Amino acid sequence: MAGNTDPINFWKAEDYFDDIHSWDCPQEVEEIIPDPPADIADPNHWHGITLKFVGGKLCSLQYIRPTVWRIRFDPTVISHNEYKDINTRTIIGDYLSQTIPDLDSRVGIKWVSKLDPLVKGATGDYWTFKSEVTSVSDSTDGHYEQGPAMSIHIYKKPFRLQASRSLKPLDELWPLPVEVIQSTPRLKTVWQTSEQTFRYKLDPDHDMIKNVILDVIKPGHGEYIGWGEQGGSNFMKKPTMMNYFNADNMQYEQVYDKGPTDPREPLYHSDPFFLDVNSNPEHKNVTATFIDNYSQMCVDFGKTNAGYIKLGTKFGCYDAIMLSGDTVRDIVRLYTAIIGRSALKPRYILGNHQSCYGYMNKQQLFDVVKYYRDRKIPLDGLHIDVPLQNNFRTFTVDRKAFSEPEQMFAQLRSDGIKCCTNITPVISANDLPGKEGYKTLRSGREKDCFIKDNRYTKGVSEEVSKINYMCYQNGNRNNIPADEWEKRPDFSKHYNKGGPYRGGVSYGYNDGTPGHYADLNNEDVREWWGQQYEDLFTMGLEFVWQDMTTPAIHESFGDMKGLPSRLMLDLPNQSPKLAIEAWAVYSYNLHKATFQGLSKLKCRENKRNFILGRGSYAGMYRYAGLWTGDNASTWDFWRITVSQVLSVGLNGVSICGSDTGGFEPARIRIPGQPEREEKICNPELLIRWYVGSTFLPWLRNHYVSRKDTKTGEMRKWFQEPYAYPIHWEEYREKNKTELVGQAWLYYGVEHIVKYYLELRYALIQVLYDAMFENQIEGLPIARSMFLTDPQDTTYFNESQKFLDDQYVVGQDILVAPIMHSRSEEGHQNESREVYFPLGYFWFPSNLRPFSSQRVPLVPSIPGGKVLDLRAPIPEYNDPAPGTTPQPEKMGYPDVLLHFIREGSIIPQCEVRQYIGDGKVNPITLNVYPHTWQEYTTYLDDGVSCSSAPKDAMRVEQLIKAARRRGQDASALENAKYDEYRAVKITHVIYSNEHVIYILLINSTRTITISRKVKDIDYDPKKEIGEEYTVVFWYEERLYNPDFEMAVTPSSGVTVEKSDDPAQNSLHAVILKVKETLGNTANVTIEIVMKEK
Repeated sequence: MAGNTDPINFWKAEDYFDDIHSWDCPQEVEEIIPDPPADIADPNHWHGITLKFVGGKLCSLQYIRPTVWRIRFDPTVISHNEYKDINTRTIIGDYLSQTIPDLDSRVGIKWVSKLDPLVKGATGDYWTFKSEVTSVSDSTDGHYEQGPAMSIHIYKKPFRLQASRSLKPLDELWPLPVEVIQSTPRLKTVWQTSEQTFRYKLDPDHDMIKNVILDVIKPGHGEYIGWGEQGGSNFMKKPTMMNYFNADNMQYEQVYDKGPTDPREPLYHSDPFFLDVNSNPEHKNVTATFIDNYSQMCVDFGKTNAGYIKLGTKFGCYDAIMLSGDTVRDIVRLYTAIIGRSALKPRYILGNHQSCYGYMNKQQLFDVVKYYRDRKIPLDGLHIDVPLQNNFRTFTVDRKAFSEPEQMFAQLRSDGIKCCTNITPVISANDLPGKEGYKTLRSGREKDCFIKDNRYTKGVSEEVSKINYMCYQNGNRNNIPADEWEKRPDFSKHYNKGGPYRGGVSYGYNDGTPGHYADLNNEDVREWWGQQYEDLFTMGLEFVWQDMTTPAIHESFGDMKGLPSRLMLDLPNQSPKLAIEAWAVYSYNLHKATFQGLSKLKCRENKRNFILGRGSYAGMYRYAGLWTGDNASTWDFWRITVSQVLSVGLNGVSICGSDTGGFEPARIRIPGQPEREEKICNPELLIRWYVGSTFLPWLRNHYVSRKDTKTGEMRKWFQEPYAYPIHWEEYREKNKTELVGQAWLYYGVEHIVKYYLELRYALIQVLYDAMFENQIEGLPIARSMFLTDPQDTTYFNESQKFLDDQYVVGQDILVAPIMHSRSEEGHQNESREVYFPLGYFWFPSNLRPFSSQRVPLVPSIPGGKVLDLRAPIPEYNDPAPGTTPQPEKMGYPDVLLHFIREGSIIPQCEVRQYIGDGKVNPITLNVYPHTWQEYTTYLDDGVSCSSAPKDAMRVEQLIKAARRRGQDASALENAKYDEYRAVKITHVIYSNEHVIYILLINSTRTITISRKVKDIDYDPKKEIGEEYTVVFWYEERLYNPDFEMAVTPSSGVTVEKSDDPAQNSLHAVILKVKETLGNTANVTIEIVMKEK
């Protein structure tokens, strides 16, 4: 409220770290207190100690898992009892001492922690705090072995921490002979702090300011991944400053004015979680760090000193969790076990979605859908922005522009369209006339649901006319002047009066409203919020688009376009906090309230719910998917998309993506001329963005077409793929010359995008299986090569750049999009270098949307190779008047470079115009040559909550939490689960009864199709029919139409050779299995290819 000079506000990392050399720092440990805090729920599972420093400061050190430890430091704490057992909302479960045994029982281990006496060491006196696994059950996930797990050395003076464990050597691709190999684990340091472990600086005037920095050693060969949305276009991050502070950061340029590739910008979502992946070269170790703080976090990632990572917080207790495991996969499992895993989302979420801020009436919605259907471009989701509302009143519908909404939604649903609308947290202060009025506003006032306007005013003027707010814009720290306050409706009437806080939202274009904000930190208010969705979902809404989640507030009503930083918020089980202290809690509780509310609606019984959120904090993915905020139609935004999705995926986020094509227009800046905006997304960029996102989890075209209030012009004219050829034809009819010679590009948008959407729908089972696996293992859908191929250590040197823009969907489809325009220097050839991970051969993909487009395999490419490959957009001359270019019969397979791992099993479906069209969609299993592989496919109805595995971690945690809170858990316990079928397909090659790893003449290819045994066997006949196809693909040199086949069991299941005449030219064996996939518990098919 003091504007630019207020210390209780956001400050850039550079300013935060400016004077840290003058800060205090604990230098010596005086004693170690073994006692747990007084409020502990289960003293048997504390696994912690408290360090008392000379001078009285206290630090809590605690094991959460045998190789996961937590450090808390609050320089104002005077008793170890102040380090409470209660979890933050980020961590699953209410109390950590209860969460620990829950996780132990989940993975089947028992373990202990122990503090050894002080040792007089050559490098200083130290204590050792150890963890040891004492028993491992047969059901464990393989991460744990019996014996010593971790040691944390606590140096007495100068105080520092050093964590070590025994590391195994990396598996070598070409190992030494077994007789001479040395594979003994070695004790290695996996994490350590400097001799200034905790620097801190308290504010003499404001008790809540507790600047604390954790100083971590950064080894010279260390490489780091993660960091959530932050970090620019590099997957492995380079030295930089970073800021974590959820903010409405349009086009990623408000604080530094450099745009999306600047890693310093604070973005919409905060996930301060990163992984050190190379501090112990040649050994199996990854050590991750998560900073659990809802306010601002600043990072100096080796920028001012290459040997250190400084992790700073400004408010609250410093709370850090470190995790150590053998691989990135281990870390993802550990982290998501503690933070929680996603609920299973509807299958249609993986389809194609269309959105626009500018669909102003229902006829526009019908027109969009008709265009998609007439052109047979698959479409599942239609996103209706705030114009749906009655004058920006959340939870209402404008029944003039969108008349008879029940019929509107029903008609769209009959066309296969699932609709969502934009729900922002503002509740307009503008009531409606009549007895009922604006129901949400009136009931919110009656039930006292809104945040109160109570302010912390120490150090600032209490005169209303002198109240200032602060926000960054275009790189400038702007002070909202005191004379602006009169523009805030009734500001003086409400300011610090204890009534509902009155803020307001601006959507641009004079769209917006003053309003109130639900106090979502209150459980009763979250219940009320969830109930507000009933009318919309009864009308026919299918899912929620949660926007402006910070909450984003007009700069005249708060700081950093959010709540006023000094506004007091109530928090459960705590004293009130300033808004800036609990900055990210609001958006977290917003998603939680929406998810829980939808789950309780009668019309949503047993239906999976989906929320698309713009941003929040770690753990938000338990309730929602994530899109990366308001981007623009620039190549830079496309270039960072892959890295963002892969980085966020390491945190357990299953659904994540950007606005395909960009939301805002690209700006054109020419020296000496006024800035102007492009009216469309460049067609080449849109093609590349769609095509490169074919296998990313979230695919939504979203743009703005509202009129600019200054110029009266539309911000963008269109962005739907079908609109590009229409635009080209309109220009030709008007004899405009701007687009002469570009028909291939404008028609190419529709034809090429259609082809790759069809390919996505053909391979939707691959995406769905990965999404299903996420709730079991925590692994993302789109994965970095670093996650799928950890055996390849060239990522730390010559192959590192390929991590930025290549990805793997599931485990086996490698994707290398084109990320540059052909107009850029060096990219005119529409080619790029592609790296193939070591240890496997890779086949150029022969997967096509339709069986009629299938082609034979071409020779595979050995892993480790880098090839410069073209992916051109096909060109042709402008068509003659009265004619239109027709799409290529065989499609456009060469516009996306994608490859299949040897030995892979890839399920494929028939292309549909939308998911869940009520028709049987049979599965084809594509089995590729060479090495042993296995694949699990998950079959269910795609929409029911009852598909969730009963033994999934999420289900167990919900039931246990309800019991502990004294709540009735019977509904959760008695709910239906396990209504799915898991089928594992294993591909093995034998020669003379020995398993081999490359296909040879006269070798035997075997696939075994096994149904997972569980209490309920879901029958997917309605979804996939009573027949499936198996295609054994061969390289031409190994194919012979004369082959032998054997099937086990020999009776009860019928396997027939296909009569498809194309299989010889395809060099494939095509088989029809006459039963629903998985009906027989185990089916083995053997193929022996004879010599030619």
